[in-house]
Amino acid sequence: MKLKLILLGFALASVTLVASSNIAQAQCPHKKIVPPVPQTRIIRQEKLGYRFSIPNNYRTMAFRSDQLLVLDPNSFAEAQCLVKNKVPTELPNSITIYIKSVNSRNRSLANVIKQDNPTADKFENIKVANQTALSYTSDTLGFNKNVSFFTPKHTHLITVSVPFEIEEGRPTNIFNKEVFDKVISSFTFVR
Repeated sequence: MKLKLILLGFALASVTLVASSNIAQAQCPHKKIVPPVPQTRIIRQEKLGYRFSIPNNYRTMAFRSDQLLVLDPNSFAEAQCLVKNKVPTELPNSITIYIKSVNSRNRSLANVIKQDNPTADKFENIKVANQTALSYTSDTLGFNKNVSFFTPKHTHLITVSVPFEIEEGRPTNIFNKEVFDKVISSFTFVR
C-alpha cells in the first residue's frame, strides 16, 4: 500500500512538472525570425581580445560560461523568457560562438577538432582573422556548419556554429546564413 502511495505521489508530481513546463513554454511564444538590417555594430570580448560585427537589430546572449549566442530580436526575447522560466527545452536557433581552453601541444587544428567532435566532416581550409581556420559540418547536436580557429597564442579554440535548416529529415540551407557570414568575415583579434 505504501508503495502505491509513493508511486501515486511521484506520478502527480510529474504531471505538475509537465503542466508547469507547458505553461511556461506557452508564455514564451516562438515568433518569426527578424531579418537583419544592413547597419552593424561591434561585439567585443576583452578577455581573449577579439571582436566581430552583428546587425544593429540583433542581440547577443551569454549562455553557460563558454557560449555567446547571436539572436534576432524575436529569438532573443524567446530565449530570455525560456531561461527566466527555466523551461526544459532547446533555445531558439542561433549563431553560437563556443570558447574552449586547449593545450594544442603542436597538434593540428583538425586533430583538436576531431578529438572534440568525432562527427566533424567535410573540412575546408579558410582564413578567419588573418589566420588559418577550418570550415566543416558536424552532426553532434543537430546538423551544423562550423568554423573553428585558435586564438593567436593557441590557448583557446573558438568555434562559430550555426544549424542547418532541416526539410524531410535532411539538412538544406544554413540557418541565417547572412548573419553567420557577417560574424565570420568580421572576426578580428585586437592585440
